This record gives sequence, structure tokens and C-alpha cells, in this order.
Amino acid sequence: MRLQGTTGLQTHMREFESFLKERGLPFEVATPFYAAASPLLYLAVALRSVLEVVWKPAAVWLYRAGHAFLLWMRLRHLMARHPQCVVYAQCPLSASVAMRCIRTPDQTVTLVVHFNLSQADEWIDKGAIAADGPIARNIRRLERRVLPSLHGMVYVSRFMQRELTQRIPELTAMRSAVIPNFVKALKTDTVLDSSKGRDLVSIGTLEPRKNQQFLLQVLAQAKARGRLLSLTLVGDGPDRASLEELAAKLGITEQVFFAGFSAGARAHIPGHKVYVHAARMENLPLVLIEALSAGVPVVAAPVGGIVEVFDDGVEGRFWALDDVGVACDVLMDVLDRDGALTQMGQAASLRFKSVFESTVVGQRLHDFLTARH
Repeated sequence: MRLQGTTGLQTHMREFESFLKERGLPFEVATPFYAAASPLLYLAVALRSVLEVVWKPAAVWLYRAGHAFLLWMRLRHLMARHPQCVVYAQCPLSASVAMRCIRTPDQTVTLVVHFNLSQADEWIDKGAIAADGPIARNIRRLERRVLPSLHGMVYVSRFMQRELTQRIPELTAMRSAVIPNFVKALKTDTVLDSSKGRDLVSIGTLEPRKNQQFLLQVLAQAKARGRLLSLTLVGDGPDRASLEELAAKLGITEQVFFAGFSAGARAHIPGHKVYVHAARMENLPLVLIEALSAGVPVVAAPVGGIVEVFDDGVEGRFWALDDVGVACDVLMDVLDRDGALTQMGQAASLRFKSVFESTVVGQRLHDFLTARH
């Protein structure tokens, strides 16, 4: 990926880059997107656009193979210039490329686990590859082969540490650490006009895995009970049209604001009462941490690493995704119980400062990566 963008991976990298830059620590960012790669990149993008229409698995293969090749071209030059360095890889494929570029014993490769379960599952959830198809098998095979060969692993959640070590037992013997995602405190003194006085906010790509249709159903349930709640959806994606149609069908069009893509999505959080999340699986979502940093209570399902972000009844509430009525009850309890918003908001700020603030966590990450072993 490029350094700039809205995904949690990109936020993680920008936050760590900022941490290193502020302390004058040496680093370079290597991506497949650089001037010398442009002609090849444009060619690959054009070919992939065609393949996505006629043969999606082939488009996934080209995406991975093409980006890996361009990253290899970039990284081999960087690692030749730096005989002593740590490569902090953001996905198994990037880690595999880095391992092929090693030239000296003083070059190490450490992977941070951003993905949920396997990168294959993420492509499967998008409908791009078959669950038992050759592309999915190859992705899992690469993970089983490459991960045990690395010099270290950073897990952003204990959940993914358990998942991966169960699937690849060799990882239990590897040098590793659980270091959560982190961000700088969100400034809350400025509220966007579009966020003032609104009830709920949710940030993320509009895609099936994020499950935003559940949020619309909760809004409709609340309306049926005589409560009109407003919801801001920040992000864009393949589900936008279907979500707009669903909002119209449920009679809540006027209550839902589709904010679209925003490079600074977190700025939409202040001004809202509650951050709501309906994803069916998450590793350690940065958007929930950003909500805590703004002092906004969180309502989300207790799936994956979400249970490590906040405690039920303290900084927010857990809700189930299989019963809209019960979920609506949970949300109303946060909104209407005397003092709940204030108490949970204060607890959210304290949780952020003690667990997820960039100054403390960024130092832990830097120390782990650079420790001699």
C-alpha cells in the first residue's frame, strides 16, 4: 500500500513514522510506489482492471505478484545501502520480499500482524477468490512457510497471537511481542459542522465485512420505538449503493449521512455521542482506539481483538450482531442511562492515555524492533 490512505495499516505506519521523525530516529519507508516503478505500475493497474471483470482470482494474483516485484526492486537497493537495518514488514508477502533481499547477518525482518486470521480470508470475504481455490491455498502456504523464518513477530492483539500460533505452532518459539496499535490523542476542541449535534458515527470501508447494514437496521428499530437517531458513515466502498437503498427501504434516509471518503476520517468523531461498530471480525481496529482518544464511548461486538480495546460497561458496551432488538436495547442504555455517556467518555480517555497513546506504545515498538538478539 501507499503510506497515505484510510486503512488501519496505513494509520499504523503513519503514526510510527511520526514517532520516529519527532525523535530524530533514522528510517526509510519502502513501498512499491516510487518514480522508477510508475510505468510498470500503470501497466499492472490497467491489466488488473480488465482481469477484475473477467477473472477476479487472476486479478488478485497480479495485484500480489506485481506489488511484490516492485517492492523487491525498491527494497533491494535500500538494504544494499544499509548493511545494518531492521525491516518492519506490514504483511507476509512484504516480509517474504524482505527476506529475499537480506545481504548481511545484521539485517533482520520483523512482521507486524495486521491481517485477520489470514490474508486469504480477507480476499475471500471480498468475493475475489474461492475459499478452497488455488490462490487462497497459495496465500496460506506462503504464510506457513515465511512466518517461521522471520526474526521476530509483532502482534497487535493477543487474539491474533493465539490464532496464528495455533495454526502455525512453530511461531511459539519465535521472538515476539504483543504491542497494540497506537495513535496520538485526537484534538476535540474543533468539531466539524457535519458532526455537530449528531448521535452515532462509524468509520470504515463500506464492504460486507464491516457489516454497516446492521447499523441501519438498529436505526430502523429505534425509529420503530419512537426514537430518531442520526448516524454518520465515514468511508466509501462497494456497498455504498446497496446501503443507500437499504436506508431508503427502512425509511431512515434523512437520518443517515454518508460522508464518503475522508483522508482525515478520525476528525469526524468529535461531536458525536457514541462510536458504533458492527464488523464481524477484527484484529485490533484503530478506529475504536481513535474513538477512545476523543473520549467517545464505543459500542461494538466482542469479536477478535475488540475485547482488548475496551471493557463492557466501562468505556462502552458490547452488543451481539444476531439480534437487532437486543442491540438496540444496548445502545439505548448507553444513550439514555443517567450519566452513562459522561462516565464512559471519561473512562475512554483514561483507557486511551494508559494503553494506546503513541508516546508510550511507539517507544515499546521501537525498543522491540531494535533490540539485539
